[in-house]
Amino acid sequence: RVQEWTSSLTDVDGIGATYVVDEDAERKKKEPGSVPIKCIISDSWHGFGDTIWASARHVANLIANPEKCRQLMTPALRQHCEDIAEHPLLGLPVLELGAGAGVPSWTAMRCGATAYCTDQSVPNRVRCMAESAQRNWRDMKNDYPEGHAVLLHAAKSRAFPFDWGKSVDEITSALRKNSGSERFDIVVAADCCYMPCLHAELLDSIDMLMSERGVALIPFALHGNTKDDEVWSIVDRAKEKGFQVDTLEPQQLTPPKRTMELKQGLVNTIRITRK
Repeated sequence: RVQEWTSSLTDVDGIGATYVVDEDAERKKKEPGSVPIKCIISDSWHGFGDTIWASARHVANLIANPEKCRQLMTPALRQHCEDIAEHPLLGLPVLELGAGAGVPSWTAMRCGATAYCTDQSVPNRVRCMAESAQRNWRDMKNDYPEGHAVLLHAAKSRAFPFDWGKSVDEITSALRKNSGSERFDIVVAADCCYMPCLHAELLDSIDMLMSERGVALIPFALHGNTKDDEVWSIVDRAKEKGFQVDTLEPQQLTPPKRTMELKQGLVNTIRITRK
């Protein structure tokens, strides 16, 4: 039920959350720059959020790395973060859509962001996300002195029920209360475009919630549940909404389960910004 995962500068999978037994895992966890997180796996299978997908590990590995995280940002956001000596996510509001186990959320939280972790309005799923936030917060209090900036921002992290395309009032109200901001600088939606029928709602949600200087990262694998071209159609839909869309280099990771095809670990990533 409780899963542990650690980012890595040298291992594309990170450490943990796959069926592969890594005999070198303990040494890798101690590497400089690694970010350890814990997450609670929900019993609810709705939306397949009961699995830690390769795309979630991939984007969490990217944002855990300060230099790679900066490269993903827009120029305006990089400029805003250029004087931050620690991680560029420090103090930023980070929104995850369709979070499931929330690996990117808790990674961002551990880096000093305020994470807003959202998924379907399924009570068991939301409860597990809230418990994950609390477990990571307790671990962080052992790693930083009281009053440290990382703790101050991470303490505001929350889990929310959110169905794409519906009212964003609860989320934006919490954001205004915590930071005075109206929208999010970083939006993550890992493995959320495998159902083309929901592309419009997903993009509408990003449009409502991403700031003018913000960036949305949508990493995904092709799972064979529908035609690959239909999954990739999210690129054209995003362009039709007026977004700038960039496609990043794909990265092969280990699929989450031994029975899965290798391509279910091949992570494609699209980066969405405003023109």
